[in-house]
Amino acid sequence: MGDVHKDIIPRDIHFGISKAAQRHWFDNDLQKTAIIDCFSVALPEGERFFIRSLTHYASKLSDKELTAEIKGYSVQEAFHTREHLDYNNSLKALGYDVDKMEANLCATLKTIKSPMIRLAVTCAIEHFTAVFSFAVLRHPEVFEGADIRYRRLWTWHALEELEHMAVAIDVFKDASRDMPAWKRYFLRTGAINGVAVTFLINYLRNVGLYARADGEKTGIRFWTRFWWLLIVKPGFARFSLLAFLKYYLPGYDPAKERDEKLIDKWREWVDRETSDLIAKPKTAPAPELAPAN
Repeated sequence: MGDVHKDIIPRDIHFGISKAAQRHWFDNDLQKTAIIDCFSVALPEGERFFIRSLTHYASKLSDKELTAEIKGYSVQEAFHTREHLDYNNSLKALGYDVDKMEANLCATLKTIKSPMIRLAVTCAIEHFTAVFSFAVLRHPEVFEGADIRYRRLWTWHALEELEHMAVAIDVFKDASRDMPAWKRYFLRTGAINGVAVTFLINYLRNVGLYARADGEKTGIRFWTRFWWLLIVKPGFARFSLLAFLKYYLPGYDPAKERDEKLIDKWREWVDRETSDLIAKPKTAPAPELAPAN
C-alpha cells in the first residue's frame, strides 16, 4: 500500500480512560452517561469488523488511490479500537457487564460471511458514526457538563470519523462497479435498515443493563426521560436525523457532505487539547487490534 492519505490523519493518542475511570462523568447524570457509554461498548468489535471488510478489497480495486485511503482509515480505526477497549475496561472496573453487552453484537457480526454484505454493513455503520460525529462537532453544547477527559476522546473520535467518512462508500462503489445500479442501491439501503433495527434493539437492551448495574429501575419514568435526553436536550438524535436520512437518496455521496471548515476547526482543538497525550515517537497500531475471524 501507499502512504497514508493526506486527508486522513491517524493520531496516536493515549487517553488513559481506564486510569481515571469515572461513574456518571456526563453532568453527574446516569442517563446522559449511559447514552454515550453504551455507544462505546459496541465500538471495538465494530471497528475490527470495518477494517477486515475494507482490507479484503484493498488489492481488488480499480481506483488505486483508495488503497492509500484504506491504509489511513485502518490505522485510525485501530487506534480507536485500542482506546475504546481501554474505555470498556474502565466500564468493567466500575461494575458494568461489558461482556454481556457485547455478546449479541459479536454473534451478529460473525454471521455475516459474504464480503460484499460485510462491506455494505460497514458503510451503514460508518454512516451512523458520521452523523453522530456531525452532531458532536456542529453542536458542541450537547457535551455541556461532560468531564473534559471523556470529551477529548469523543471529540477526537468524531473528528477522525469525518476525515474518513467517504472511504467505505468509495470502496463499496468500486467493489460493486459491475452490479446494476438498482441492486447496489437496495443492497446499501437494505444494509442500513438491518443495522438500524439490530443496533437499536441491542443499544436499548444495553442501556437497561447499564442502569440496573447502578441500581436504577428502568420503568416508564426512566425511559421517558431517556428519550427526552436523546431527542430533545442534549438531543444527539435530533441533530442526527436529517443527516441520517440522506443515506436513502440514490447516488448518496458522503464526500459531498464533508465540511472542511468544521474539520479544520476541530483539528486545531484536538491538537491543542491532546498535545500532552500523543505517543512519541508515533507508532503504528499492532496488527492484533484487527484479528481475523
